[in-house]
Amino acid sequence: MQTLSHRSKSPSSTVMVLVFVGIVIASSASFALAAPAGFDLRVGAAATNLEADDSMVIAGSIGPGRAKGQEGQLRAVAIVVQGPRGNRIAIVACDVLFTPRDIVDPALAEIEKTTGIPAANVLVNATHTHHAPSTIRIHGCKREEKFCTRLRKAIVSAVQQADANAKDHRSQFLFHLGEEKTVGANSRLLLKDGRIHWIGSRAGAVRPTGPFDPQLPVLAFRGPQGKLQALLYNHSTHTIGTRRPGVRSPSFYGLAAQELERELGSTVCFLEGASGSTHNITGVPTSEAVKRIKEAVSDGLGKAKPQTVLQVRSVKRRFVFKVRTFDETSEDKKVVSYVRKYAPSIADKTINICRK
Repeated sequence: MQTLSHRSKSPSSTVMVLVFVGIVIASSASFALAAPAGFDLRVGAAATNLEADDSMVIAGSIGPGRAKGQEGQLRAVAIVVQGPRGNRIAIVACDVLFTPRDIVDPALAEIEKTTGIPAANVLVNATHTHHAPSTIRIHGCKREEKFCTRLRKAIVSAVQQADANAKDHRSQFLFHLGEEKTVGANSRLLLKDGRIHWIGSRAGAVRPTGPFDPQLPVLAFRGPQGKLQALLYNHSTHTIGTRRPGVRSPSFYGLAAQELERELGSTVCFLEGASGSTHNITGVPTSEAVKRIKEAVSDGLGKAKPQTVLQVRSVKRRFVFKVRTFDETSEDKKVVSYVRKYAPSIADKTINICRK
């Protein structure tokens, strides 16, 4: 399982990519190990709420949005795992659209200072809910600075609490690679006129231009008495959709996690995967999506098998990439032509925001 975190500073830029090797496991089938999977880990989990209010801009669409009220909680959820050799890693999932470096880096520095967990051993992931206050300037939306401060503090607090909880909890690691293939589909659709669908009507869609990833890994941690201590799952569809219109929400993934917590009596963490061209365009309502995700995670938990853990670590690698450049006049014409045809009701707004 990989999660990438990057920041570009120039057209040709070296960026840091965090490849989470999280839990390096070795099974008897692959390594011929005789030792059974034991309780050699220390695991703790915690969640910190992100306070928000109706005055805050929601950055989940083209142009600033507003929300009245909230369903579920917006949170930073952390799991800390200490391996057999004493190494500790922390995984943090935040119910926001993006987790920018200028928020994450100071949080990691404070985590390292207060817990001793190296900043290099912390993975911070955005669940990419489109129904939370804005953490960056994007698509005509301003950044909510008060909420960003709360996000930074919540990341630190969640890890600190999870680390404290880990000290007294011996744990065994279990894993199952499940799937959920009905909530989400490849949304990069080829249209009859040869263009690729972006927004608006999909009436002219011919076919998707790529596959859909249905994999749903489930990582569970249980104590010696069988009590579930933490659960983590991963899936790769855009986190869009609320049960009630116009509210703040962690969307179907976060709602599923919070309902599972109440049912299982343990912290549940969702990690968003690579969902750039994957959306819930299959017509599954949010309430049904929550139900299906819960069923898939519960099925994975039921099938999860104990794993022998040799070490716990994280690895960072650098890679160089080049940001593409475009002819602004040509791209402007493409945007205007597309939205006039496929999204006429929001064409003027969309054109103006893209130009800005």
